[in-house]
Amino acid sequence: MSRQPDPAFWQLTLTLPLDQAMQIADLYEEEALTVSTQEAVPDGSLWRLDILFEQQPGAELLHRLPPETEFDLAPLIQKDWVSESQKMLPPVDAGRFYIHGSHDAPHPAASRHNLLIDAGAAFGTGLHETTFGCLTALDDLHKWRRVRHPLDLGCGSGVLALAIAKAWNIPVLASDIDPAAVEVTKANARRNRLAPLLTVVEAIGLQNRLLREQAPYDLIVANILAWPLMKMAPDIAAALDRTGVLILSGLLGTQEVMVRKAYLEQGLKLKRRYAIGEWNTLVLCR
Repeated sequence: MSRQPDPAFWQLTLTLPLDQAMQIADLYEEEALTVSTQEAVPDGSLWRLDILFEQQPGAELLHRLPPETEFDLAPLIQKDWVSESQKMLPPVDAGRFYIHGSHDAPHPAASRHNLLIDAGAAFGTGLHETTFGCLTALDDLHKWRRVRHPLDLGCGSGVLALAIAKAWNIPVLASDIDPAAVEVTKANARRNRLAPLLTVVEAIGLQNRLLREQAPYDLIVANILAWPLMKMAPDIAAALDRTGVLILSGLLGTQEVMVRKAYLEQGLKLKRRYAIGEWNTLVLCR
């Protein structure tokens, strides 16, 4: 009998009211890899909270939960996601942006913005609905708005930072919490001959000296997840220029209300929504 691979991650799942979900999520902020929430019932009275850990959480972590809290704890079986994602990824056509791997030819039209991005260790090839939504939003924004000082917050493989640099031909500041993402973004910038326009830094949110010194920005793109987007709302809003544009993605349609509420409290209102599959991309302004 062949041995099954060891679980790479463990997921703790709970269903409870939103305020309780937020309190429990805070209990695991230091240990969790990711935290995500989505409505469990249509009326919003119950929410599903998923907390992902790098390894099986011990009793000392589970004992942080309030007494008699019901939860599910299950492994996510290890899988070579990079190899899976490299299997004949089709090119991505989003407005004037054409994202293709090295196994595909660039778009022949001179009016298109070709970007060469292979699937790798960092998230983001353009194929996911959240990245596609951001590319579409950027393409529409380019039709009516001049951008001078942008930030790609949580750049992944650098697709959006490269798209901004390509469309507006301007310097772009990009950041990510993952050092591998920083290196992949730099490599992709070199492959696309955009390295002179990109500055990439490793940072947790906006907690970086360069990011603070360079603020305010007239465009911020943050394709992350709903939970960190909510927690960073005050910092992101403070870093946005008074007339700036904010593009948010990484949130499910069921999570839009709570994300919009977090930014409405900071004076930012919805200008446009791009709903692609289950995912939404939001364009906000003051």
